[in-house]
Amino acid sequence: MFSGILQMTIDILKIDIECAEWRSFDAIFASPGCLNNVKQLMVEFHPCGSRSVIKTPNELLYFWRTLQGIDQLGFKLWRVWNNHVCRLKSRGLRGVLYSCFNAYYLNVKYLQ
Repeated sequence: MFSGILQMTIDILKIDIECAEWRSFDAIFASPGCLNNVKQLMVEFHPCGSRSVIKTPNELLYFWRTLQGIDQLGFKLWRVWNNHVCRLKSRGLRGVLYSCFNAYYLNVKYLQ
């Protein structure tokens, strides 16, 4: 599926597809080696479950396994931060919540 476009070395691949990033990793995991030539991976994650929020333990487990899968591809998390565009005010917690976050990964194959 991805074989043609990812034959060249890519310095940074950014994935920002508004909740579809989770399913895109299903396709990536089903295409072994498709990210081998990617040096850095930036992903904007939205915790979107069946109704736009995580509501079940299975949804949380799915997200956790996806993050583990990225690690198993050889990408190590370097930095993660809240996306301030996805800011929500919380009356109950008297503060600010974030509905998405950015993660920055490095492919250990390219670290020396």
